[in-house]
Amino acid sequence: MTTPFAQAQNWYKGNLHTHSLWSDGDDYPEMIMDWYKANGYHFIGLSDHNTFQEGERWIKVPRAPERRRGFERYLRTFGPDWVKYQTGPNDSLKVRLKPLSEYRSYFEEPGKFLILKSEEVSTGYQGKPIHINMTNVQNLLRPLPGNSVAEVMQNNIDAVVAQRRQTGQPMFPHINHPNFHYAITASDLMQLRHERFFEVFNGHPQVHNYGDSTREGTESMWDKINLHFLKQGRPLMLGLATDDSHNYHFFGPTFSNSGRAWVMVNAPDLKPNTIIEALEAGRFYATTGITLESLTQTATTLAFKIKAEPDVNYKIQFIGIRKGGEKAEILREMTGTEARYDITDEWLVRAKIISNKPKYNPFEPGDVETAWTQPIARLQPPQPLASVVPLPNGHAHNDYEQSRPLWDALDHGFTSVEADVYVQNDTLYVAHNRPAFWNSDRTLENLYLRPLAERIRQNKGKVYPNYNGPVYLMIDFKTGADNTYQALENLLQRYRSILTSCRGNRCQPGAVTVFISGNRPIETLKKAKERLASLDGRPADLGKGISPELMPVVSDSYGNQLNWRGQGPMPDDQFQKLKQLVQRVHKEGKKLRLWACPEDPAVWAKLREAGADFLSTDQLELVRDFLLTKGKP
Repeated sequence: MTTPFAQAQNWYKGNLHTHSLWSDGDDYPEMIMDWYKANGYHFIGLSDHNTFQEGERWIKVPRAPERRRGFERYLRTFGPDWVKYQTGPNDSLKVRLKPLSEYRSYFEEPGKFLILKSEEVSTGYQGKPIHINMTNVQNLLRPLPGNSVAEVMQNNIDAVVAQRRQTGQPMFPHINHPNFHYAITASDLMQLRHERFFEVFNGHPQVHNYGDSTREGTESMWDKINLHFLKQGRPLMLGLATDDSHNYHFFGPTFSNSGRAWVMVNAPDLKPNTIIEALEAGRFYATTGITLESLTQTATTLAFKIKAEPDVNYKIQFIGIRKGGEKAEILREMTGTEARYDITDEWLVRAKIISNKPKYNPFEPGDVETAWTQPIARLQPPQPLASVVPLPNGHAHNDYEQSRPLWDALDHGFTSVEADVYVQNDTLYVAHNRPAFWNSDRTLENLYLRPLAERIRQNKGKVYPNYNGPVYLMIDFKTGADNTYQALENLLQRYRSILTSCRGNRCQPGAVTVFISGNRPIETLKKAKERLASLDGRPADLGKGISPELMPVVSDSYGNQLNWRGQGPMPDDQFQKLKQLVQRVHKEGKKLRLWACPEDPAVWAKLREAGADFLSTDQLELVRDFLLTKGKP
């Protein structure tokens, strides 16, 4: 069978869970990096427990023969000019551990080898260990407590999400070895927001990947979680395979060794942002040894070709859940080196490839080399929540960065959502920064317009069933104004039945009003005889005679207008400046939105007191609660 998906693919091999002497590993980080690089890996996340490899650190080397031999290998490999050590009385030996900043440049090579700064945040709840790896995290995260297993995980996940927003650097959390002491259940994982990854396979000998007679393995958990996520409109949970390596001197089933499992990532190049973007897009597979020659996944099709080894046979299982069902099953099983599956009536499908080649130094005796693709599914619109109270003053800033783009905003009652877009080949892709590749799952149509149309159908013509005010979709153009607008106009025509449409200043209200920010096609929209979008204004646009039909909202950066950050009383001159801006905007029949506001109820209160129309926020739940209790001017 030949699949019709021939395309160039750059595959990068990586391990995202690695320990050194900076925590509870038993070898020096340079020796560990040297092994991984020599064995064909392209990227490594060095993830020591609750610490970074930073600062001045000396360790005592025990007299145990293997630890002394480890030091001698380190000294031979890197030489006395590199290795700093001290000997003392009674055969004592101390060695200085090199921080990442000192050894990184020794190993890293553009396009060949990359080290991702990482941390394993290690905490627990009532004796249950909870470990979460933070990949490419920039600032050390201290473990946070909680009142349940799920809450502990969520609090620590929220910390890395906040750091990502604050720094603008790509980073992500992943849940480690859920069956370590059987601490984390599928039900715990189902409760999480902003969590896209967990370890479906971990090479540590104590993590119970396969479960036991009474407790389920990680693969079974994976399918249950994804069925739950799918019904909620959440992005799917993706499955990683990692070494969780600790032991570098002794090898066998009782030790946690390198080389047991890894991920293969299809990315345009070897950089932190592109590797993370590819992982988040599901452009990878997990493996304990099997290599794929090609892999293509869409929402409805999964196709791949195995890089076959001589005298090795491969069994391919397509595992999924049929619509109407609740349990995963083998939907199709075959032998060979190529396969394709097209979704028809299934909720979701993934592939597991099992060879007959024994795994060298296996996780458990008898293991054979195996690989897992990521699941595919048509994302399902969740049912509307009956209890939602629409919030005329809520604007979901960078909404696409929420755990559930659009749905979280609608479930919290927000009446304005924001999506940044880039145009490529007449298609609009949603992203804050220019993507490394164009992901069809992240188009404006797939993330916003089609789901909005479905929600409006569910509610018989409205976004919210008992709300007659406007619901806004703000589209921030990151590419050129006119060519981006041309692509948008073509797209909006397909959804005109749900949109506000205008001829000049005569508008027919629709369920959704679109307005354009960023690189705005001002003159083009001014001249348009008919349009399905309006403009986001700026304070400089006031007084120019632009109608509220063409420019319903005026926006500016909070910092351009105010420098009060919520500490102490708001200076009166600042409040008066804000009130005057509100009055100028309202005099023209427009609404005011200030972006990049401090996420602080004190600031929100003053904005609403002055009459600012929208609170622009990433903190949907906090702003919802504020607006429902204290947010009226």
